Amino acid sequence: MSTPDQQADPTTATTDDATVAAVVRRFYEPFRTGDTSAYDEVLAPEWIDVPLAPGQEQGPGGMAGQIAAFRHAMPDYAVTHEDVIVQGDKVAVRNTVSGTHQGAFVGVQPTGRRIEMRTMDVHQVRDGKIVATWHLEDFAGLMAQLDAPADAPTHRAWS
Repeated sequence: MSTPDQQADPTTATTDDATVAAVVRRFYEPFRTGDTSAYDEVLAPEWIDVPLAPGQEQGPGGMAGQIAAFRHAMPDYAVTHEDVIVQGDKVAVRNTVSGTHQGAFVGVQPTGRRIEMRTMDVHQVRDGKIVATWHLEDFAGLMAQLDAPADAPTHRAWS
């Protein structure tokens, strides 16, 4: 079985870099709003997310569940794009995620702490839809912030 990366042929791209970047930027809107209807437009039905979070199902529906979990834990969850780099059918995004821990998150009860976390994503876009996403998050740094004393300062994610 081939991966989306092996199937891609950037020479057949039908959209420009700005359009591809706009599709990827829409991927992050539900993190801020909680409204996952954008995924009907930007995620291909066969979208692959690597790696899956514990308990996450593959596909757009699985991502909607992740958004709900994040928004429950941090209703003010926000994603700031530090860099968006387009090369062919791939878009690399360096993000700072922030929020206030107001609901249970991966077994940690609400702390009221403000957090910042680094994330890196690479999305593959084909025919105006994201077909694959590969990502890394600094969960160790996030958990250290949640376990820190209440008066500990929050350090900038990329400093």
